[in-house]
Amino acid sequence: MPERSLSDRTARPRLTMMAAVLVVMAAAGVSLIVGPQRSSGAPLAAPAVPPAITVPAAPAGPAGSAPTTTTAAEPSTTTTAAAATAPAPAPVAPTTTTGAPRPRPPAPPAPPPTRSAAAVTGDQLGQVQAIADTSGWDWRKVHVQFRIGFDPAACCHWGVYDPNDHKTIWIGPTAFDDATRLRYVVLHELAHAWQWHSHRLNRLEADMAPWGYSDLDALEAGADCIATLWGADVHMGHYWTCPPDAQAVMARRLAGQWK
Repeated sequence: MPERSLSDRTARPRLTMMAAVLVVMAAAGVSLIVGPQRSSGAPLAAPAVPPAITVPAAPAGPAGSAPTTTTAAEPSTTTTAAAATAPAPAPVAPTTTTGAPRPRPPAPPAPPPTRSAAAVTGDQLGQVQAIADTSGWDWRKVHVQFRIGFDPAACCHWGVYDPNDHKTIWIGPTAFDDATRLRYVVLHELAHAWQWHSHRLNRLEADMAPWGYSDLDALEAGADCIATLWGADVHMGHYWTCPPDAQAVMARRLAGQWK
């Protein structure tokens, strides 16, 4: 082999050194490439959160106030499950245009308590007795009594003086239709009881002769005059509108003047 030159001998070591450097650099390059992929034993970092989505807020307030944004976060599975299991909202009462609840209609008034027939009759009997007491005659002393109802033997008059016992006075239900009528009926029938207990029926019949009455009609006309003197309306007289001079005659009889 021919002897190499000094330049050849010096070039080889250089080449060899350069090759070694390249090998080292190549190895380092591989390490740089592979190294970042290896695990160092530390936990991997969480993926970066995507940037928040901003929605334009309401118009800005007064100058100098900071703008506001609303962040739209991803829906939560926990919230979705809770909404699915949450009970349905209670129904809301209808409201008026003002938003206030509608007022409930007032409850209907309670019906008046019903009263028994006995209670009503008791009240009516009290009315009749009170009217009879205004006459000034002591009708209780002679055992006169009032009954409320139609006389079973003579239906259906406003009032009847019982001709059999001369004590019972019947006041029919129709007499209560009008207060003026009731007063007249009670006092007229009470006048008949007074006539009977005066024991002067013949004289009382004769007293009405100047006005054309006799017998029982005279007693009916005289009872109208007595009722008027006791406070009944003179125009309410069922048999007769007793004139003042006839009233004067009956006034003397009531006072005990028989001559």
